[in-house]
Amino acid sequence: MRAARRTVLTVVLTVLCALAGSGVGWAASGHGGPDGESTAVAAKAVAAKRPAWQATSSAPSPGLPAERRSAAPALLACDTHAVGTWGYTDQAGVRHNGMNIQVQVRDLLTGALIAGLTDSAGRFDICFGAAQFTQLYVTIKAENAAWRVQNGTDIYNWSTPVRANPAAGSTVNFGGLLPGDGVTGNRAAHAFDVGNDAWLGVPHSNGCWDPKDTTCRQLRINWLNTGPEDMDHYDQVGNVVLLSPGTPDAPMEVMHEIGHALMDDVYNDAFPSTAGCPVPHPPSQASTAVCAWIEGWATFFSLAMNHTPVYQFRNGASTNFEIPSWGFASVANGDVTEERVIGALWDLIDINSGGSETWDQHSEGFGAAFSTLAHHVDNTLASFWTSRGTDGFDVSDASLGSLYQNTIDYGYRKPLLDAQPQFLPTFTQPTPPQNFGLTTAVHSWSVIALRPSNPTDFDLQLYDDRAQTTFLGGSSLNDQAVDFVAIDSNLRPVGDYYPRVNQFRGPGTYTIESVMGFDTLQPGSSTTFHLNDAQVAAVQDTPLTAGVPVTITLTPQSPISVASLFVMGDDPGNPSSFVQARVSAVASAVGSNSGGQPVSVTFTPTRTAEYGIVTTFDNVGGDYTLTRS
Repeated sequence: MRAARRTVLTVVLTVLCALAGSGVGWAASGHGGPDGESTAVAAKAVAAKRPAWQATSSAPSPGLPAERRSAAPALLACDTHAVGTWGYTDQAGVRHNGMNIQVQVRDLLTGALIAGLTDSAGRFDICFGAAQFTQLYVTIKAENAAWRVQNGTDIYNWSTPVRANPAAGSTVNFGGLLPGDGVTGNRAAHAFDVGNDAWLGVPHSNGCWDPKDTTCRQLRINWLNTGPEDMDHYDQVGNVVLLSPGTPDAPMEVMHEIGHALMDDVYNDAFPSTAGCPVPHPPSQASTAVCAWIEGWATFFSLAMNHTPVYQFRNGASTNFEIPSWGFASVANGDVTEERVIGALWDLIDINSGGSETWDQHSEGFGAAFSTLAHHVDNTLASFWTSRGTDGFDVSDASLGSLYQNTIDYGYRKPLLDAQPQFLPTFTQPTPPQNFGLTTAVHSWSVIALRPSNPTDFDLQLYDDRAQTTFLGGSSLNDQAVDFVAIDSNLRPVGDYYPRVNQFRGPGTYTIESVMGFDTLQPGSSTTFHLNDAQVAAVQDTPLTAGVPVTITLTPQSPISVASLFVMGDDPGNPSSFVQARVSAVASAVGSNSGGQPVSVTFTPTRTAEYGIVTTFDNVGGDYTLTRS
């Protein structure tokens, strides 16, 4: 027994393997190994490299042992090595190295067996005792402790010819091996490699697919290499993925079914009911929140494991699930639509495209999404989102925007930052209201302003609460006039506000901006400021005295600039007046369409207070001078 322990220790240190289990099966064709298994033939092609994001260590993934075969004799101390590589050829004729597949070093006469796993380059190096392996051969078996590929009850495997009487202390090189049974063998090996891609992509803390398990469930992929096509599904009763003959040629569809199996595993077989789910289930069509979640998760899982938003179907078609957003008439909206759920989950984990996506500005990786899936049983995306918050993951507007990018609105309020205008894209009608959030931070006047594009018309409303039930004020001028709402934080406490934009006439675009006033225009003074073309408005305080006339003038420096001037005042005894719409200005002057013309107001205030001077910019930016006399 001491010698046997030394042997196993040597193998574990060399290839991180354990002893293999019994029950060697065979493929449907190409029988030729010593025990009737399919043959493994020498490889001639150069293998493609694994993607940079996959594991590239020389050792196999940890947590993938096989069980010792009880009928195997006790092993002698190892003194000789069997080495080689394993790979397969995909449907495009590209050779790939096979990782984490079981390699059995066997003896035809004694039944001695010792096993290991291939590393990320498909290599194996297994130490054995030459005296015990006089009729040496190698079997590649599509199984490890975490997953396997089978045909009914038989596990796919391939064996080499016998190497007789290896010399003690030598290295027996079996070279590069490929399945010897053609398309069948390559498809089986490909399906196994998709399982490996899933294993590399799912976070592990206990060597199981499910981080809660104490006894791991093995993922079983039952690939029937003959029979009808288009029968792919996950069998919830048998806990097995069923694949049609041609499906291994479409690895993303294999991964989709693995996604179902993973959900069932971490849900401890409490898989959501599929009753009423359409068959087939076109991703772009609305169904139910449950159906969209089940299928949406599985396709998202396939995208996440392949690090791409583009799903490749078996028929050669493809869909980029990152593209559809609001206004895509061909895709139904909301969390009852599979395609929207897929896009929302993808946008949560991806790296946004340099800000080109209007609402998706969040990226966190796959781990957070999987952690919530693994620790709750959620039947809809909405339930998953609640669980996500319970787990302490981000459910703020930063991540809600990823959902909103995909027409799923769980209370998203797009943040407005001070003096940072936002240009919103073209919407087709009907368009949903656009909701925003901002926070005032200084005790002065501030303004939220909206400038529509020609010939559209948008209206602005302002609410005091996130649920948008407490209305504070609004502006709904016609045509391309700049709508705005001003807030007097000299009298009203600073805090959060929630604007809403409704499209009155469209389709079209608009720019919205929130600005706080940090400057004060004193009596008999002037100030010059610069605004870029995107900016919509500016605001500053000015102290006025009741009964004392005042003139305020705005002069643009550019001959094409068109700007307007508004003076905002309120009643300290009436809190409802602390929020003012454009039409409530105590004095105003609208800029000339000819451009470059100064605008001026002269009036006598009725109260002594801090008034707000709001300037709006109807076309382009530039330098402006504001004068009080």
